[in-house]
Amino acid sequence: MSVGAEKDAAQQAVEELAVHYQAKARAVSRAGVAIGAFAGVLVGSVPLSPLRAAWPIPSSYGFATLLGGLIVGVLFGYVIGDPRGKLYQRMAEQARLQLQLEQRISRNDACMAQLLTALTARAAAAAQREAIEPAPAPPLAPAPAPVPSAASYVAPVYEAPPDAPPPRLRTVPAVERAPSTPPLSPPLSG
Repeated sequence: MSVGAEKDAAQQAVEELAVHYQAKARAVSRAGVAIGAFAGVLVGSVPLSPLRAAWPIPSSYGFATLLGGLIVGVLFGYVIGDPRGKLYQRMAEQARLQLQLEQRISRNDACMAQLLTALTARAAAAAQREAIEPAPAPPLAPAPAPVPSAASYVAPVYEAPPDAPPPRLRTVPAVERAPSTPPLSPPLSG
């Protein structure tokens, strides 16, 4: 199996997964609404059933409670089923985005392969040209400057100017120290 056939099969599988998630999203949303509506109708029909003694609502309001139960059940079903359906829609969108990412990566890989082929061909052509043309002779380097030997080095002598006064030393006054601890007296006996 070739690489192109494997990519096509993988793309087909991702597309089928996205379609599956979309169908599941619709089914979950619709099932939530349907189950909510059924539960609402059951609760709303209690005044019309033999269980009417359990509720203080008279049976004359039976149709209104049935309709109210249906509306409330549909709302509950929608509130519960719609977020779950959106979760599956997000999963389908993620699968589609993954497919687009893989397609972009494969296109970039193909472009990089073409670029690498072109650069390799240019390098090979440049190497052939260099092999055919003689390389120019490098220019002659200038002769290095002579290095003075250690015996010829003379240390410079620094002299003070003749009209400068001789340097003076500064004196620091002595500091008297106080005794740090008094002398110890002999222990008392007694």
